[in-house]
Amino acid sequence: MPTVQELLASVDAARDEIVRLHQDLVRIPTLNYGSRPDTGNETPACELIRDKLKAEGIGSDIYESAPTRGNLIARLPGPAGGKRLLLMSHSDVVPVEDESLWEHPPFSGTIDRGRVYGRGADDDKGDVTAHGMAVILLKRAGVQLGGELIYMVNADEESGGRWGAGWVADHHPEKVACDYCINEGGGAPIRSDKGLIFPICTGEKGRLEAKITKMGRSGHASRPWATPNPVPTLAQVIDKIAHYEPEIDASHPFFREVLQALGIDREPNAANIDDIGEELTKMGHGALAITMKAASRMTITPTMLDAGVKSNSIPDRASLTCDVRTLPGQDDTYLRQELEHLCEGHGVEIDIDYTSIPNATDAGTPFMELCRQSLALAIGNEDFKFVPALTVGFTDSRFIRPLGAQVYGFNPHHPNSDPNRSGVHGNNEYLEIDTLLLRTKNALALACLTLGIK
Repeated sequence: MPTVQELLASVDAARDEIVRLHQDLVRIPTLNYGSRPDTGNETPACELIRDKLKAEGIGSDIYESAPTRGNLIARLPGPAGGKRLLLMSHSDVVPVEDESLWEHPPFSGTIDRGRVYGRGADDDKGDVTAHGMAVILLKRAGVQLGGELIYMVNADEESGGRWGAGWVADHHPEKVACDYCINEGGGAPIRSDKGLIFPICTGEKGRLEAKITKMGRSGHASRPWATPNPVPTLAQVIDKIAHYEPEIDASHPFFREVLQALGIDREPNAANIDDIGEELTKMGHGALAITMKAASRMTITPTMLDAGVKSNSIPDRASLTCDVRTLPGQDDTYLRQELEHLCEGHGVEIDIDYTSIPNATDAGTPFMELCRQSLALAIGNEDFKFVPALTVGFTDSRFIRPLGAQVYGFNPHHPNSDPNRSGVHGNNEYLEIDTLLLRTKNALALACLTLGIK
C-alpha cells in the first residue's frame, strides 16, 4: 500500500493529465443565466467526468433535475460502518458579458504564465478537476480507504442550487449523506511578517434578492411633464441604497484571529472595524480589508436595471434588482423593514426572494484539525496559521449541513499565488496550475487522514 507521501508525489507525476482535464472542462460552456431549468447545460461536463472515471474502473451516476441539468455522483466504497467524506464542487459558471475584454477567449482553457485561463477556471472547475483527480489517483494506486469517499459535481450553484445540490438533497439525500464535507470557499493565503495565514470558511452569509419596482405611466418622451416617469424616482432610491449604513457586527472569531495572526493588537468591534480595514489596506492587505468589511455587515448591492422598450417613450414602470447578503439573524422581514425605510415616500413595490439563509459548522472540530493537517502535507510544511472565516458569498454547503455533516469551505490557493488575484465572476478568470495541483494534493491527503488507509 502506498504511503501518503507517495500518493502526493503521484499528483506531480500526473501534472499534464490534471491540466488537460481542467482545460477540457473549461472549454465546455456551462453558462448559468438564472434559476430556471432551461440553462446551465451541465450534463456535458458530467459526461466528460463520467467517461474519465469509467476509464479508471470508477462507476458514477448522473442525476438530471431537468434536461441537461446534470449532477454527477461517484464514490470509492469503504467498509460498512466507516466514516464518509464528501468532496463537493460545481460545474456551472456565470455568463461572460464582453469577450473582447478578455486576454484569452473565455472558453479556450489557454495556458499562459503558469495559469489556465477561462470562465470557471477557478469558480469552480478547478475543484471539479482536483477532487476528481484525487479520486482517480487513489483508485489507480489501489488504496483501500477505511471509509467511503464520495465525489459530487453539482449543477446550478451560481443561481442558488435549486436544480443542483438543493435538488439532490431533496430527491436523493441518501446519495450524499456523509459525516464530513469540503466545498469551495476560503483558502486564499494571507501573507504577514509572522508567516502565512490560511482562512478556512466555517460558515457563510445568507443571500436574498430584492426587486424594487416603481410604476409610472407611458407617454411620449418629448413631453416629459405630461406623464409620471418612474426612472428618476428609481434613481433616487439607488442613491439612498448607495448611502445605506447597515448595522455592523464584528463578533465572528474570524476578525479577532486574523488580526492577532497579523500582529494587530486591537479588539475588533462595530466602532473600529472600518478603521482597522484602512490600516490593513495601508499594510498591503487591501483584499482582506474588503472581505472584513463585507463579513461585518449586510450588503445591498444594486446589480440590474430594467425600464422601457424604446428611447423616445417614457416607460410605464422601472425595476431595480439588488443582491443582498445577510448576517445571522437578518431574515427577509428584517430586509423588508430596512428597504421600506430607505424607500419611504417613493411609492415603490418591494419583492424579496430567498436564496440562502446564513449557516455554519462549529469551528474547532477534529475534522477542522484534519483539514489543517492535509494542507500541511499538501504544501510540504506546517509553518502557517489556520483561522476560521466567514464566506461572504453563498455556496452549496448549506444543503449538506442539514443532512448532519460537518462542512467547511476550503479550496486552498498555492502560497505563491497572486495576492491581488481577480477575475472570479469577472474578466480574465484564471487558476494557477500550482494551485490546481495543490488542491488535488489537499483533497487526496484529506481523504487519507479522514477515512484512514486499511
